Amino acid sequence: MKTPKSNQQDSSIELNLTSMIDVIFLLLIFFVCTTDFREPEKRLPTNLGSGAIAADETRTQEERDLGRIVARLTVAPSGRVEYAIDGKRVASIKEVEALLAELQEIDPNVPVVVDPDYNTPLENVLDVYDCARRVGLAKIKFAASPEALSR
Repeated sequence: MKTPKSNQQDSSIELNLTSMIDVIFLLLIFFVCTTDFREPEKRLPTNLGSGAIAADETRTQEERDLGRIVARLTVAPSGRVEYAIDGKRVASIKEVEALLAELQEIDPNVPVVVDPDYNTPLENVLDVYDCARRVGLAKIKFAASPEALSR
């Protein structure tokens, strides 16, 4: 004869896994968002092979010295904007563009730093930026003096 079900003890344990799966997905999202996917080897100094050394020997001294281009803009007491590319005075914006074109031919990936004086009109700063973009230079940054940042 069978015993009634009410007298039997239920020996199975029921686990609710929904909350545990939620926590696992949250941890997964956290680790994916905080992981740096850059290869650490690219950040370490490496010894390049002989091909890079041979290529460096064929470059001129001017090409090896070209680390970045600094375009300084200052306002003269007369109110005229003066340009200087890597310390060399340039008379007009057309000469700035010509000089940037020459430097771009040496190294098209060279960064350009536009360093205007605080009183330099924005129009002249953007003219230098436009010249650099026209000749094919893409890495253009702007410098600011501590006085300009505090104003």
